[in-house]
Amino acid sequence: MEKNISLKNKNTFRIGGNAKYYAEVDSKEEFLKAFKEAQKLNIPVFIIGEGSNLLVSDNGFDGLVIKLNLKEIAARSNILSAEAGAYLRDLVFKAKELNLGGIEWAVGIPGTIGGAIFGNAGVPNHSISDLVKEVEVFNGEEIVKLKKEDCHFSYRNSIFKKNNSLVILKAKFEFEKGENVEDKMRDYLAKRKIIKGYSIGSIFKNPQGYSAGKLIDECGLKGEKIGDAMISSEHGNWIINLGNAKSKDVEALIVIIKGEVKKKFDIDLEEEIRRL
Repeated sequence: MEKNISLKNKNTFRIGGNAKYYAEVDSKEEFLKAFKEAQKLNIPVFIIGEGSNLLVSDNGFDGLVIKLNLKEIAARSNILSAEAGAYLRDLVFKAKELNLGGIEWAVGIPGTIGGAIFGNAGVPNHSISDLVKEVEVFNGEEIVKLKKEDCHFSYRNSIFKKNNSLVILKAKFEFEKGENVEDKMRDYLAKRKIIKGYSIGSIFKNPQGYSAGKLIDECGLKGEKIGDAMISSEHGNWIINLGNAKSKDVEALIVIIKGEVKKKFDIDLEEEIRRL
């Protein structure tokens, strides 16, 4: 466990202050040890993976940030189990290697298995929850297994977003035999826009029947800047850190976006990002 560690390089936005305590763990045993240490110190705990959907406050975090480096992926027939710190892209390529289908849509999406399950990551017509069979979690006292229905998945949502005491450690996914897996992956990659610059991807959920990015575009907000934070000129639902953006700059842009979309379309945008 380290003290006063900058979180700027621990997330893809490259924004944020220091964590009072910081630990990287490579096993469940190391995680439990770090968690118990935080309990002894009576400080809050926040779990991160790659930090690709995380806006870290300029004020940092007055507790322990634990980065999960549990990365094992194992296969048994059409069931793949993956630890929370494994990259989503590695699960995609493992499935391809075994000619298993259903996750081709995730090729090129950054982040970890834990983060993908936490926010029920997906694209139109597909979500990671479609494949989840069970999730192994630490509930603050012991490690337990949750069935898919216990996870209360919905659009970009899950029980894990509502209950911060549940820490995702591992998950099992059930696949079907793949058809034209490589071709499908190539098609998804061809359609995916690459974000240029530091960002955390889409800031807002798509309101039912609408594209958040398109609504923001139609408000003429592309290119709007506060400090070094800018609404991407490529996609309205992305905010880019041009180099030295602060979390307060990003938050100010979020307020502007929500206000303009509400004024023009009478639609309330809801963020899909996490905050620390």
